[in-house]
Amino acid sequence: MELLVRLFLGVLLVAHGLVHLMWFAPNDDPAWPFRLDRSWLISETTRKPVAIALVSLTVAGFALLALAVWGVPGLASIWPGLAIGSAVASLIALVLFWDRQLLWGVAIDVALIVVALWRPGWTDRLG
Repeated sequence: MELLVRLFLGVLLVAHGLVHLMWFAPNDDPAWPFRLDRSWLISETTRKPVAIALVSLTVAGFALLALAVWGVPGLASIWPGLAIGSAVASLIALVLFWDRQLLWGVAIDVALIVVALWRPGWTDRLG
């Protein structure tokens, strides 16, 4: 049963990271929440480079976190740092390119940070 939980959790983490690639999916719908043209904090000229850096960090970080959850040696013991780093990169992207529809992403990131800092007993089996 633990193997299935680890597999499922890892897949969810990879999926959460990959969702960030939606900022680069072309879509002309004004209701589309993943838009690089609507940043309220950074200038138009720096939006795409900043987004590329943040999304790259996020996707790579969540992929490494999934590998840690799956028990890959060397990563399993550093999962809290991977979780916090990945979630912070994601949160920065979500805040910079904010749309209220992205609130679920914020909730996921905050939950991951809380779990990584709190480290409840069940997480001891990850390391």
